[in-house]
Amino acid sequence: MYDIKRLEAGQQKLQQQHQHQHQHQHQHQHQHQGLGLRQEQQLTCSVIAAPEHRTHPISISSPCSSPNPSEATHMTLLTLRRRRSLQRRACLLSILAAFVFGMALGVVVPMFGLPHHPESPSETATDLPLTEPLSSYRVAFIKEADAAAELSAEQVFRNAFHLEQDKDTPDSMVVKKLDTDDGSIKEFHVQRTASGKYRKGPERRLSKKLPQRPAQPETLRSPAVTTSPDPLQAGLIEEDVFWGPTVERALPRGFAAQDQLSWERFVGEQGRVVRLEQGCGRMQNRLVVFADGTRACARYRQNTDQIQGEIFSYYLGQLLNISNLAPSAATVVDTSTPSWAAALGDITQAQWKERRPVVLTRWLSDLEPAGIPQPFQPLERHLNKHDVWNLTRHLGQEAEKPAREPEQGLLKRLGAGTGPGPGPAASSPGSAHQSSTIEETGTLVQRLIELAQWSDLIVFDYLIANLDRVVNNLYNFQWNADIMAAPAHNLARQSASQLLVFLDNESGLLHGYRLLKKYEAYHSLLLDNLCVFRRPTIEALRRLRAAGAGRRLRDLFERTTSAGVRDVLPSLPDKSVKILVERIDRVLSQVQKCQGS
Repeated sequence: MYDIKRLEAGQQKLQQQHQHQHQHQHQHQHQHQGLGLRQEQQLTCSVIAAPEHRTHPISISSPCSSPNPSEATHMTLLTLRRRRSLQRRACLLSILAAFVFGMALGVVVPMFGLPHHPESPSETATDLPLTEPLSSYRVAFIKEADAAAELSAEQVFRNAFHLEQDKDTPDSMVVKKLDTDDGSIKEFHVQRTASGKYRKGPERRLSKKLPQRPAQPETLRSPAVTTSPDPLQAGLIEEDVFWGPTVERALPRGFAAQDQLSWERFVGEQGRVVRLEQGCGRMQNRLVVFADGTRACARYRQNTDQIQGEIFSYYLGQLLNISNLAPSAATVVDTSTPSWAAALGDITQAQWKERRPVVLTRWLSDLEPAGIPQPFQPLERHLNKHDVWNLTRHLGQEAEKPAREPEQGLLKRLGAGTGPGPGPAASSPGSAHQSSTIEETGTLVQRLIELAQWSDLIVFDYLIANLDRVVNNLYNFQWNADIMAAPAHNLARQSASQLLVFLDNESGLLHGYRLLKKYEAYHSLLLDNLCVFRRPTIEALRRLRAAGAGRRLRDLFERTTSAGVRDVLPSLPDKSVKILVERIDRVLSQVQKCQGS
């Protein structure tokens, strides 16, 4: 192969020689201008042929018939360029073919599976197949063959501290829990089935195992189930799922139907507002003071759905005989009437608008914060008959301890010296033991009263999908681990009667329903771990389901509000009624599931 640069240099040299010869010929022609045209033609081209060799003539051509050296060089260069171009194209095609072939090997071969080579001798002893089918790598919550292995909510969510709803599948969620056996944190998916149970996916360990502790003697562990209840357990649980008469009789009275009727009459006819004060929560809520000194919390919102949620949630509590909601009534801000005329300046300062609906709730002065009981905190989030029996068993063990060790228990309670001798401490061990037993019994009853009210709270919040109480704490637990030990949001306790008061239900039935896709996992978590209910609440819920929840709520709204309120405040929409009925069925199915377990 010729070097292209050398050929180009030779071509340039030949062109220069040709130009030089052309100039020399031009000068020679200029000197012989006198010669004729015939002579010039004879010098330009002549052919001599021998007569005896006509079949094979020998022609002697002039420069015009001989090949030009520059043209030959040019043709050679064109040939070399074509070869170079073809070589480049062939190189690119070979690279592309190699790439396609490699991609085909990388995609097609794994689809047919590769043989499994054991890494250890123990694996060779097993009878595993050399190749695994492709279906074994399919992502699923549980195999169809194991469909019967459905777990209860207590088994799935026990010791769980974080839940995350699946965006694509509303019935599934990601669970992070603490494994009490090895102290590690695990993560897995669960999917809720139509029967109310859960299917659990494979677990993924997020932390290392902790060193195993020596196992405790079996005699130190109390059994979870007792075959014969103690006398202390009599009257605490009925039919394995309902609080017994002992607990029902000890519950605080709460707010009766007569309290609601008198409050509605006062707000609609007798009450005269004299001023508004700061208080009663956030935003534009105000503490309303009436002429006779009565006070009420006024809930004012720009949009009406939160006003609807507050008043209709209260109506639902009335229909279920839940006496933990303070009396409330809906009215309209109208400074042209005697009820609001005296507070015109405060209404203007609060930036309230005329003809806007508000909900007035009776002011309760003796309220204190209420915390979340231990059975509903993340590490032990459940309440069933076994939990109640364990509480009574713990009381029985504490009551037997002074009888076995009277002197030690007496000294511990009275703080006396260690020296023996006659005196009041040594003469009254029986009275001290009796006093201690009474205190412990009172503590137990107080705890059971609180848990019974929490049964109603969980059912009520699930029905209305309330976001601003326990669900708020559960959702924020993933960022603040101490929030479960803090007081519950929008929950208070009356100091004298120990009545739990369910405050601020404005997110119920409307706003909470719109956010079910995000928070339903937390609502279901609380309900699924509850297996002790109040019988009056469940019976009222069944009556409400049979009579029609939407019709009963709307009738109560029409009967207890004025025409002016109904003009500016819509009734409960059909979509909310449909969701409420579905959640009522969900609560009733949970009761049946607990009865069958």
